Amino acid sequence: MLCPKCRADNQEDATRCRHCGAQLPRSCPSCHAEGRPQAKFCDECGASLAARADATSALDQDEVQHESGTAERMTSEAERRQLTVMFCDLVESTVLSELLDPEELREVMHAYQKRSANVIARFGGHVAKYLGDGLLAYFGYPQAHGDDAQRAVCAGLGIVAAMPQLNADLQHTEVLRKLPLRVRIGIHTGLAVVGDMGVGGSRESMAIVGETPNIAARIEALAQPGTVVISAVTNKLVEMRFVCQSLGSQPLKGISAPVGLYRVLAERSDQSRTDASSGTSLRPMVGRHKELGLLLEQWEWVKQGQSQVVLLSGEAGIGKTRLMRELKTHVAHEGHTHIEFRCLAYYQNTALHPVIEHVRQLLQFGSEDSPQQKLVKLERKLKLYGLAPDQGVPLLASLLSLPYPEGCPLLELSPSMQKQKTLQVLIALLAAEAERNPVLAAWEDLHWADPSTLELLDLFAQLAPAARILAVMTFRPHLKLPWESRPHVTAVVLNRLPGAEVRTMVEGLAWEKTLAPEIVDQIVTKTDGVPLFVEELTRMLLESGWLREQGDRREPASIPQGFEIPTTLQDLLTARLDQVATARRVAQLAATLGAKSWELRAAISLARLRVKQGKREQARVTLANVYEWFTEGFDTPDLRDAKILLAESV
Repeated sequence: MLCPKCRADNQEDATRCRHCGAQLPRSCPSCHAEGRPQAKFCDECGASLAARADATSALDQDEVQHESGTAERMTSEAERRQLTVMFCDLVESTVLSELLDPEELREVMHAYQKRSANVIARFGGHVAKYLGDGLLAYFGYPQAHGDDAQRAVCAGLGIVAAMPQLNADLQHTEVLRKLPLRVRIGIHTGLAVVGDMGVGGSRESMAIVGETPNIAARIEALAQPGTVVISAVTNKLVEMRFVCQSLGSQPLKGISAPVGLYRVLAERSDQSRTDASSGTSLRPMVGRHKELGLLLEQWEWVKQGQSQVVLLSGEAGIGKTRLMRELKTHVAHEGHTHIEFRCLAYYQNTALHPVIEHVRQLLQFGSEDSPQQKLVKLERKLKLYGLAPDQGVPLLASLLSLPYPEGCPLLELSPSMQKQKTLQVLIALLAAEAERNPVLAAWEDLHWADPSTLELLDLFAQLAPAARILAVMTFRPHLKLPWESRPHVTAVVLNRLPGAEVRTMVEGLAWEKTLAPEIVDQIVTKTDGVPLFVEELTRMLLESGWLREQGDRREPASIPQGFEIPTTLQDLLTARLDQVATARRVAQLAATLGAKSWELRAAISLARLRVKQGKREQARVTLANVYEWFTEGFDTPDLRDAKILLAESV
């Protein structure tokens, strides 16, 4: 029996195509006429077609239901992607189970799980499974972000930090006064296959297969109570964001080679992040000299007393951060001040988060400071800047989650008025910092800013000419800001680097060794002018062992036909695909058919669109010739997936 989709030959009693999984037409048991797959009665004689359906065994029915019948569903159920996996375990839970009544234990476990799940959800993670006293969480699935490893570490530290308050909330349980709840957390990043597992009622959705969860579980078992331990792979992805202590390479049960482990100590401050970046071996910036010159020109205007705002936009990885680093270095060498406001994706719903973090650093709040000590620091700073503390202290105390200061008159303001007054105090505080010296204020990743922060910036853009501040705001192109038409605002758009500058960048990354021309050509082709891609792909090649040194050149030794995507780029690229549902399917199609098959990919994409529109005959015409050309005579494993995709498109 021929499949109506891929035209493959199948056995007469088959219900599904063995090549593409499509449902096959039913033949009438009475007149043997061919009918539609979903028809219940024969078109020719009217006989019931249920007999053939009943002949399918229960196991076959379960397989049909599980495999879904189309390549599209099979692809969505089993997907290869990079994940950051977290295992969180409650310490001494066995002792607790002996000391607590089962009902009390259930209450405690539920409170612990709920508190942990809330933290994980706040940072965009997904709790995949509760394992008794532990839990398994994914970062990077079902929704990927560009910084999933960082999110996982933030969540781990957040869970550890949440335990003291949880213990305080459970003080009515006498046992927990002597044996407070503690957790230990293990995190690892790696490739895995995610999809449904199991059969029938035991089926598990979103299960992961691979060594990644096993390594994360082994790491968690080695972690000390109250600590977050990560693998060397994860550490490479988060080292610019967190201070980590090396624990050396440790043997893990069931893992052939020792794994480098790191304990996460704390999140870096903005300044320590900058210091860590400066500590790396930065190469001279390639290109962007025109854009840097424009920023330096704006800085000269600021030093002369004319405030300026620069809107610096560009796609992810295009070099906004690198350009800002050059500007910050120039300002620091002149002895002037630069301050940073960093917007983070997982704080988009936290009002004024980047501003609050800056104020805390400005006031030099210590972890051991009491609320009263913090209020004293706040009052002193406002007086130092010449701001009236009567209103400023109560407003900023509320913003910083501090108690209402004693001796200050009670502010009888509506919520909207209190918000407006708070924004005005913050603007005054920022302007006061620029009274003595010009200031560079860097607002980074504004596409993740919360609405209140954008409202503050709108107010700042109106008042900026009165202060000696160069405000540079970086963001991705999809964010539209309403200030471009103002005379003191300049818009700068970063585009991709041309091939010649990519080659110069590769030469700089290779240091004194020259890469073979064929290697450089592949890097230029693969990276498409995105500086971050150039840097990471070149670094991966230099560290991979695929190259051998021949004098002052590095020649290919065993470079495969296609480069692997560096770990540092996996999350960013997957996040881009997840943002647009149709993009993943197109990318899978392109990966299967090859980078040079533009006409073939265009034909298939057009045909799939027409199928969705119900224009199946037009889709068949579109693909008829190219389908025959591509599939004729090919049946190798590496092209089988391509044939399935082609058949599905037809």
